[in-house]
Order: sequence, then structure tokens, then C-alpha cells
Amino acid sequence: MVASAVAAFGWGLTGIFASLTYASGLVVTFYRTWLGAGLLIAYLALSGRRLTWPVVRLALGGGILLAGDMTLFFSAVRLTTVAVATVIGALQPALVLIAAWPAVGERVGRRQIAWTVLAVAGVSVIVAGGGSLRGGRATGDLLAIGSLLCWSAYFVVAKRASARVEAAGHDAFEYTAGVTLVAAVVASLVMLAVGQSPARIHAQDWIWIGLLAIIPTGSHLLMNWAHRYLDVSVSSVIGSSNPIVAAIGAWIVLGQRLDGLQIAGGIVGLAAIGVVARAGGRGGVAPAVPASAGAAAVD
Repeated sequence: MVASAVAAFGWGLTGIFASLTYASGLVVTFYRTWLGAGLLIAYLALSGRRLTWPVVRLALGGGILLAGDMTLFFSAVRLTTVAVATVIGALQPALVLIAAWPAVGERVGRRQIAWTVLAVAGVSVIVAGGGSLRGGRATGDLLAIGSLLCWSAYFVVAKRASARVEAAGHDAFEYTAGVTLVAAVVASLVMLAVGQSPARIHAQDWIWIGLLAIIPTGSHLLMNWAHRYLDVSVSSVIGSSNPIVAAIGAWIVLGQRLDGLQIAGGIVGLAAIGVVARAGGRGGVAPAVPASAGAAAVD
């Protein structure tokens, strides 16, 4: 739970770093994924390991979904407001709860569902407070929904793949390196397809892009490690706290103040997330993934 909470905090800083850059969202995504993949692969080499094809094969689904999430989200915020896109993304725990039982065999009780709904409501209030949902465009909202679907599916796919990765004698670090490399390749193809150039970048952007490469990549590593010990329905809710971190960070760093309603929503969201996390912690190690589900993850 500590690892997933730190991961959520790191993800919450992503939007702040991205806001401080002059490059387009797609160009930032391109550099973020390639730098992240390079750092992870370099660490593997220094530790006497290397990224192998079997690990990359296990990471294909997660990498494609991660690239889809980033690409769709950054496209969405060009057509609708960041608040709308973030609120839609905050609904991820609800989708993961629906998928948890059929996908990874995790039973979810009514009490957990109720607290998850309250957590989502609190997160939605803090990022959408003050009427910021007005004027959203339908196309941008649809792209944000696509990002939500990719991000939710990524959580479930990563959970299912973690058992296969461990069974094959690999660890979360190798899996995260594979996922990031696949995402970088996919992001490159998308950037070329839309005709954007990676050369369109300012010198000071490298500071924030470097932080984007290190902190979010480390967050993915921590969350992938946490999947071994925590129900995906619980880690998903903890991860959904990142909009609260982003809102508070934007208030401090960017001067974007929160109103009373948003602060109240943050308190409610954090409290509900804490209840769900505590209940998940009492449940112990997550159930083993059925052999058929694991096979489906790589086939």
C-alpha cells in the first residue's frame, strides 16, 4: 500500500511538470517514454541483467495500453478542459471494480464498492469544482473516455501479467522496462503518423521532461511491484488519489487556488481511499491468477 501511495503521488506531479514545458503533449510523451525506457534498461545492464524478448512479449499488452492512455489523454485536453478529462479518468476504480472478478478473480464486497463510489465522488469534486465542466466538447470527452478505458485495462493487464512474470523468474523492474519500451515505440509511431517533429522543443523543457521520465516511470515500477501483494481493485483506488496531489501541487507551484468545495471533496476522497486501502491490507496477498487467465494475457 505504501508503494502504491508513493506511485499515486508521483503520478500526481506529472501534470505540473508537463504544464511547465513548452513542447506539445505528444512530443513530451515521446521523450518521456524513451528516456524512461533508456533509464530502466541501463539499470538492468548495470545490475547484470538484460531485457529479454519473453519479458517484452509479456509487456506488449500493457505497453500498448499505456501508450494509448497517454496519447488519448493529451489529445483530449486539446478539445476539452483538463478538468473534464481528469474527472473522467478518476472513474477508473469503478471500471476496475467491475473487471476485477471476471479478469483476475478478486471478490469485491458491497462495503468496498460503496467506499469506492465515495472516493470517486470526492476526487471528482476536487478536480471539477467551481463549475469547470462547462463547455466541454463531445469529441474531447470521447477521447478522454478512451483514455479511461486504456488506463483501466492497463491495471488489469499488469495485474494478470505480474504472475506470469514472477513465474518466469523475472521481476517488476524488468516488466516495467518492457512496458515502457513498448509504449515508447507506439508513441513514436503515433507521433510520426500525425506529422509532429521531436525537434520542436525548448532548452528548459529538458529539466521537466527529465523529471517526467524519472518520477512517473518510478511510479509505474512501484505500482507494478505492489500488484504482487495488493488487490487490483484496492491499488486502483489508491492510484485515483493522484488528481488530489495534482490539484494541491498546482495550487502551490502554479498558483491555481482551490475553492472550499474542492477542499471538502479532497478530504472526503482521501478518507474514503484510506478506508478502502485499509480493508485491502487486511485481506493479505491477492488471489493467484488462474492459469487460463495468465495464458490469455500473453496469447
